[in-house]
Order: sequence, then structure tokens, then C-alpha cells
Amino acid sequence: MNKQPSKESLKDKVKGIFGLGSPRPPSKQTESKPSEFIITLDILKELHPDCGLSNRIRVANHHAVEAYGRLEDMLTPEQPPEARHAVLLLLRAVIQGQGERLGPLRAFFFKVIRDYQPPNEDLSDRLEVFKALTENGKDITYLEEDIAGFVLLWMDIGLTADFLHVLVNLVKFNSCYLDQNVSVMVQKICLLCNRTTASTDIEMALQVLDAVVCYNCLPSDSLTVFIITLCRTVNVKEFCESCWKLMRKVLGTHLGHSAIYTMCRIMEERAYMEDSPLLRGAVFFVGMALWGAHRLPALKNTPTLVLPSFYKAMWCANEMVSYEIVLSITRLIKKYGKELQVVTWDILLGIIERLLQQIQSIGSAELKSIVFELLTTVEELYEQNGFHGSSDKFFSLVEKCADKRPDASVLTLISYRAQSIQPAKDGWIQNLHRLMEKFFRNESRGVIRIKVLHILSFVLSTNRQLYEEELIEVVVVPQLSGIAEDRDLAVRRQATQLLVDLAESCSTHHFTSLLDIIQRVRDTHTTSSPPGGLLEGRETHTPLHQPPGG
Repeated sequence: MNKQPSKESLKDKVKGIFGLGSPRPPSKQTESKPSEFIITLDILKELHPDCGLSNRIRVANHHAVEAYGRLEDMLTPEQPPEARHAVLLLLRAVIQGQGERLGPLRAFFFKVIRDYQPPNEDLSDRLEVFKALTENGKDITYLEEDIAGFVLLWMDIGLTADFLHVLVNLVKFNSCYLDQNVSVMVQKICLLCNRTTASTDIEMALQVLDAVVCYNCLPSDSLTVFIITLCRTVNVKEFCESCWKLMRKVLGTHLGHSAIYTMCRIMEERAYMEDSPLLRGAVFFVGMALWGAHRLPALKNTPTLVLPSFYKAMWCANEMVSYEIVLSITRLIKKYGKELQVVTWDILLGIIERLLQQIQSIGSAELKSIVFELLTTVEELYEQNGFHGSSDKFFSLVEKCADKRPDASVLTLISYRAQSIQPAKDGWIQNLHRLMEKFFRNESRGVIRIKVLHILSFVLSTNRQLYEEELIEVVVVPQLSGIAEDRDLAVRRQATQLLVDLAESCSTHHFTSLLDIIQRVRDTHTTSSPPGGLLEGRETHTPLHQPPGG
């Protein structure tokens, strides 16, 4: 059987708690507590509006609980700030003093601060009353139906770090009462996070978003703004780790694949091409999630699916974005390079090609450095037989920047090019000529030039029987005719030795051309060559004057 509703009015309850009404018979609970202070007629007279503002504030400070009922008129915008401040302090004192004994009166006090429309300077005091009433957002008993509307109202007028701290507890302990408004809450918090430069506000905003993910369910319609916010905020060094942890939590939910798709879409959309922090954050998160040190195995997005988005993110050349892309794909190649297939390498080589184009225009020393380190990483994989992409395309990229590559890199490139210099390959003699032109005639590094001479010597020794005349006419004479004027002694000696060896067994009319080159070397450097020169001790006087058998 239901109890009959109490006939005692709310006003009577207030009076009873404040000690303003007729005394109740003492109970066992109250007998052990100190007696309550009873407001006297003299105190009430001192609280009357006619007694002056300063006097009423003084009495309020001394008789907080007893004074509230007589001070409501002081809580109006037209009153001086010190008056409103005193009443708000009184409210907080009443709530803290009564604690759990407030019961349904919590709704009464909540209505007071909810309906109070204060000037901005009263916001912090008003919030303190709300914090006292809800134990910093943990307890909303009797306030459940109105709490969501109040939160949204407050977010429009006082979205401070202090309120966000209360909001964290509201989400943690009372998320079920905020469900219908979570999307709007997330929107407002993300807006704050994107606009503010205050570290405290950003930190608390991230804590609220974390609570939404952990204790509620991030609404799918909030996913895009949530991701955009994290992608931008992760660029702030002090929040990088917390943003990554929060993103991992989202990626671990049922929204994980949608989140990856959203970030790829961000990288591809022209509308975001100028938003470099956003693009950089998206690249960072996708790479870390799929192949980083703490990747999420549950995500089934392969590198082949997301790398085209990386490529499109580079349409607007930006050093920050390109730098992050290099870091990400370098990490991918170092960890999983041997497992990547041809189709994936095609995309990666396209990205590397774009990077090489960008470093010509961006001109950043840091970006150039890590792009060249990326080339070295791929070269090392190639030498380990772990590269499964197009070697032709890769070494074409290396050749484009060969003048800036270290000696070891160019030597690897030359060794690769030498593989195609054989009669079985179309245009092999022309390929040899181009190799000599680029890496002998137009190259200054001795070790590289000597390497090319070794290749030329090998090709001559293995193919001279059938192609000697063509090789001498197309390659040897055009490339070595000026060797006498070459300033590199080691290169000059190596080239002259090659010419002597070739001339000694030359059976064509090109013997005279070879002899002329050798004699120019001898004439030019006879007086300046040290003892023990290249031609010293060789019996060259007879065979070099006429072709063998002549």
C-alpha cells in the first residue's frame, strides 16, 4: 500500500532544516547531536532589507544557514557583486553543512542555481555551489531529469577547465542520464579543444572525451569531429601521448574501421589540403595503428588500402606532412618490408617519387635528410633480397638524385645498371654509353668513375670478339678521348691501362684512334709523371706502331 504524500510543504521542510519552524520532538538520532542554533527576532531584524547591505553581509557570514531564507532578494543581477557572492557562499555552506540530510531539498537548491542567470563574475561561485550539491558531479540524486539540460546550458556560458573536471565525473558516474545529449557535448568540447591555446583546458577536454569513450559510447555521428580534434591536438607535444592513447581506445571499439576510413578520407579531401596539422595527425594515427610499435591487430586495413591516401595527402607540398609520411613509411619498410608485395611497393615508390620532387621545391635540410635515409633503407632491403617491388623504377629514382647520394648508393646503382649491359638486352651498347656519360664523364668522384671503368673493361673482355668495333666506336673513343686532360691520377691511370690492353689486341682500324689517345696521355704527363708510371716497363714501342700482323 502506497504511503500518503506528506502534507508538509517544501517551505516547512526548509524551515525545519534551517531551524526556523516550531521545534520537533527530539529523536534518538538528534539527541546525540549538538543543539541547533535558533534564529532570534533580533537576527531577523538585522537581515531585513532596510538594515543596509554591509550589515546584512556581515550577519550572513555569521549565520549562514539561518540567513538564507531572508537573503534571496540579494541574489539578483542588480545587486552588487559582494552581495551575490555572500549569498552563493551561504548556499554552498548550507549544502555542505547539511550533506546527505538534504534529501529532496537537493532539487530545490539545484533549481536555485539553475534558474539564476548571473553576470560572468558569478560563474565560479555558482559552479562551486553545483560542485557541493553533486559532490563534484558524482551524485545527482533528485537531479536526474534536469541534469543534461543544465550541462548543455553551462557549456554555452562557462566551459572552463573547472567545469570540465566536474563533467568528467558526470560522465563517469551518471552517463546514462546524458545519453541523448552526448553528441552535442562532444561537439562543444571538440570546438573548445580546437580553439583554445590554454593547456589546462585542452587537458581537461581530452579527459572528458576519454570518459565519453570509456564510460559511454561515442556516438557515430560525433566520430568525424572527434577524430579531427585528436588529429590536430596530437601535434601539441605535451598532448601527443594522451591523444594516441585515446585514439587507440576508439580504434579498439566497433568504430575502429570507421575511424581509419574517416582519417583516410580526411587525407584525400581537397578541403583539408591546407590544414597541415590535421593531415599530419591523420598520417601519424593511421601509421601507428596499422604498423606502429603498438599497432592494433584487430584492424584489418592493409598498407595497400591506406597508402594511396598518404599519396593524396601530398598534393599540397607541406614539409610537416611530408616529414610525417617519410617517418611512417620508413617504419613500415623496416618492420614489414620483406612481406610487402609488388602492388604495395608500387604505391610506396610513387610516394618516394613525389617526395623527391618536393625536396627540390621545399628545400628543407631535415626533410632531404630523412628522404635520403628512406632510399638507403630500401637499398639495404634490396641487397638483402627482401625488396619485391620494381627494381627498375626504384633505381630510376635513385639515379635522379645520384649526385646527392653517398658513394655506396651510387655503386649499388651502377652494379644494377651493369646487369642490363649484355647482348641479350635491347640497346645494351647505348645503355653502356649512357652509363659512361653520366657516371664517368659527368661525375667527379673517383671511386665511382673507376667502378664504371671496371664495368667497361669487363664488357670489352667478354664481348670484343663480336662487338669490338662497335664498342670502340660508340663508347670507348667518345668517352676516353679526353682522358689525357683528366686531373684524377687514379682515374687517368685506370683508363690508360684499359686503352693499352684494348690496343694490344685490337684487330680493327680503330687501333690508330686508341694509339692517339694513349700517346696524348704520354705526351701530356711524361715530364710530370713520377717514376714507375703507367707505361714504364711495358714493351709498347713495337705493337703500338702498327696493328698486330701488319
